[in-house]
Amino acid sequence: MNYSILIVLFIFLPSISLFLGILFMNTLKRFLIKTPVIETEQDLSEFKAIVKQHMYAALLQIVFLGTPLLLFSYGIQNEILGFSDILFIIIPNSIVIFVSLAFRKLEKRGQSISTSNPNLESELQQVIHYWKKRPLPCWK
Repeated sequence: MNYSILIVLFIFLPSISLFLGILFMNTLKRFLIKTPVIETEQDLSEFKAIVKQHMYAALLQIVFLGTPLLLFSYGIQNEILGFSDILFIIIPNSIVIFVSLAFRKLEKRGQSISTSNPNLESELQQVIHYWKKRPLPCWK
């Protein structure tokens, strides 16, 4: 692996992460505008699908943001990179983290959605709990 390939990967992987974050947050935003309160089983099913996407995207982001660190270690160890090349990791990852923090309010809004249907309350709370506390969706 040469210097140019490493630099492209340092920029490309966080870019994918950023794209996915924006895409999935827009999906959540559209859902919350259209459905401010879960009223039907269909609303809950759609919410579950969106939350599932978010959970998997979060795991992918770990890969997309962590891989450049491993590649940087490889590059330093094989004398392909210099220490100052760490800026190619810090700057793109910082942008992704900054955008993620900007979307945090929207995510909190999604995690506090309520239901007008008492029959759906337990299941909705389970989905929200898993979203906040678990890495993978494992609801019914």
